[in-house]
Amino acid sequence: MKYIISNIFLFLFIIVQPCLGQKAKKPQVIVYGSDLLAFSAAVQSAKSSVPTIWVVEGEQLIPEFSSGQVHIESMPHMDGGVWMEILMEMALAKSRDDSLATVVKQEMNPRLFQNAVEKVLRKLPQLTIMKGEDVLSIKQRKRDWEVQVSSKNKYVVRCVVDASQKQKLAGLVNISWDNNIEPMQPLRALSPAQVRTLVAVGQIGNNLYGTQLKNILVGEKQGFFNFSGVAELWNEDMTLSPFRAAVGQAVGATAAYLAFFKTSADQVDIRKLQTELMTYNARILPYQDIAINDVHFYALQRFGLASVLPNLHKEEGFHFQKDERVSFEEVEPIFDRLYSRSQLWFLDNKGDFFQWKDFLSLIKFVGLRGDDINQQIEKEWSGKLGFKGNFDKEAFVNRYQFAAILDRFANPYVKAVNQQGDFIN
Repeated sequence: MKYIISNIFLFLFIIVQPCLGQKAKKPQVIVYGSDLLAFSAAVQSAKSSVPTIWVVEGEQLIPEFSSGQVHIESMPHMDGGVWMEILMEMALAKSRDDSLATVVKQEMNPRLFQNAVEKVLRKLPQLTIMKGEDVLSIKQRKRDWEVQVSSKNKYVVRCVVDASQKQKLAGLVNISWDNNIEPMQPLRALSPAQVRTLVAVGQIGNNLYGTQLKNILVGEKQGFFNFSGVAELWNEDMTLSPFRAAVGQAVGATAAYLAFFKTSADQVDIRKLQTELMTYNARILPYQDIAINDVHFYALQRFGLASVLPNLHKEEGFHFQKDERVSFEEVEPIFDRLYSRSQLWFLDNKGDFFQWKDFLSLIKFVGLRGDDINQQIEKEWSGKLGFKGNFDKEAFVNRYQFAAILDRFANPYVKAVNQQGDFIN
């Protein structure tokens, strides 16, 4: 028996030994900087399973939050992604909550903030942090970059992100940048196609601005990223922190995308990039009437990014207008683009506003579904779906219900779009 056990142990040791001796994966992304932009970019790159090095200027992480208590006032429902993760760690919360985030932002203690940052970083085995290092040189090598730091170590990586405040690394590379850069646009000024390309949204002053993929890629060449397309965020106003974190996260995801797929920026699939960001809790569309813990939160995010319904805002802020009815007239043009079969349905069905009997008929027609949908929705109405009242085929469908059900049974978000937000046939 001892002989058998000994041989089993030897067999297991032979199998396990190579695993114990494996070298760490080579880094594919280097992020340089020390503030919230750099932190968010580095964290997201590592979350996206890409080995990442964060070269920190100086010894302190996110120094802008170290000098004293910080008070951040912003519109409701603006927090998401890496930024929300920090807030919830500060509150010792197990789930995301908008009201709690608002309370935390009222008095952000430096020590609690730093503790939360460290907790986030400890969860990232793909991230290596190098404090007090400086970048001495950057050389382009075909599709990669060779980066030498002050310790004389050299790293060959696919992407470099210069998130330093003075964009120091940009002066070390031989790249000509376009000086005629279109600034970020107010969210309410974006066309439906532009909304489909959003990767971050945030507040500047009293207005909401949208960061499109093009705002990120205007600062990218051959895998080297700067932040020239979002220059508005270099303002030291602390109220920009949620926006800075969201943009940093978007840049980190984009760099990770190029490294992971070994591709160029013009090949970035906007839907894959947005999905990656939402996987890590990014809040791309900050509907002020939709809480982050709403059961249909990400269904409505996807629905909004498909730009199915127009006018998802009013005079102030940005709202889903979830209780308003949905008209035949407003959805027919976009349905023709999303589902070619819908043209036949609208020829045979006319009306002003959708009742459930109309909506279910349309869903079954474009989604090639059977009558079992009726029973499923009625069964899950107040439970899993969380809808108010009782299911009634004669009742009108509101925007919230329309989005949740369409996302579930005939998801418009999966329709491919190009980097300009136009549908790909």
